[in-house]
Amino acid sequence: MNKKIEFENHFSARVLEIFFPEGYHIHSEEDISNLKNAWVANLKSWHSPYTCLFDLRDFHISQEQIPAFENMLKFFKNFFMRKIIGFYDDESKKPNLKIEIIFSYDEAIKHTGLARGRGVQKIKGDLRSAIQIDNDFNAHVMEINFAENVDFISAADVQILKAKLQNILMMWHTPYSVMFNCVNCTFSQEAYREFTKVERFLRGFFCKSIIGYAPKAEKESYPFITFRSRHLAAASLENSGIESGEVANCSTRKIGT
Repeated sequence: MNKKIEFENHFSARVLEIFFPEGYHIHSEEDISNLKNAWVANLKSWHSPYTCLFDLRDFHISQEQIPAFENMLKFFKNFFMRKIIGFYDDESKKPNLKIEIIFSYDEAIKHTGLARGRGVQKIKGDLRSAIQIDNDFNAHVMEINFAENVDFISAADVQILKAKLQNILMMWHTPYSVMFNCVNCTFSQEAYREFTKVERFLRGFFCKSIIGYAPKAEKESYPFITFRSRHLAAASLENSGIESGEVANCSTRKIGT
C-alpha cells in the first residue's frame, strides 16, 4: 500500500518539491493515478511555471510501469512544469528514468536556487533586471516578481515597470489578470499615483484585474488590492472567473464580442 506524499511549494523561487517520507512504490496504474491526482490537487495553488524536485531516495517503480510514469510527466510538462530533477542517495538504487537525476538532495537544490545557507539566487543590477514576469496563458495570469528588494519611489521607477510590461503585452491576445508578489516591493505616494495611470493603460489591453499578495508594507500603500498569501490571491482570481475563456477583441482592445 502506498504511503503519504508531501509537497513543498516555494512560489517565489518557482520550485515544487515532492517528498515520500515513507517511500513510494509504483506497481500498477492505480499507483500512478494516486500520485498524479495528489500532484494535480497541489497545483491548484500554482499559476506560474516551476521546477520540480522529485524524491527518488525510496522510490521504486516496476519496469512495465515506466512508460506510464513517463507519460504522466509529459502531462505535467504541459501543466506548469518547466523541468524535473530527481535526487537519490544510494548508487545501487539509482532509478532508470529518463529525467535528470542528481546524487544527494543538497546537490540537487543547487540547480534550483534553493541551496541551504544562500537562499534564492538574486539578480543584482538595475530596476529593470529585478522585475521578473511570468506568463501563464492557461490560467490567464501574468505574475510579477522581484528578484531583490524594489522600492518604487518615483514616477520614473513606475515607467520602467510599464516599459517592461509593454514588451510582454505583445504576447497576450486574451483577457488576463496581473498578480504582484509584494514580498520584496513597496510603493511611495508618488509611485502609487503614477501606477493608477499604468492600470488604466493595462485595462486598455485586455487586463481584467490587478492584485497583489504578501505585502511587505501596509496594504493601503499599494495601488491595488492585496491578499495575505499567494494562495488567497490565486483563489480570488478563480472565483472571479479568470478561466472563463472570454475572447479579447484585438481591434478594439476590449474584452467580449
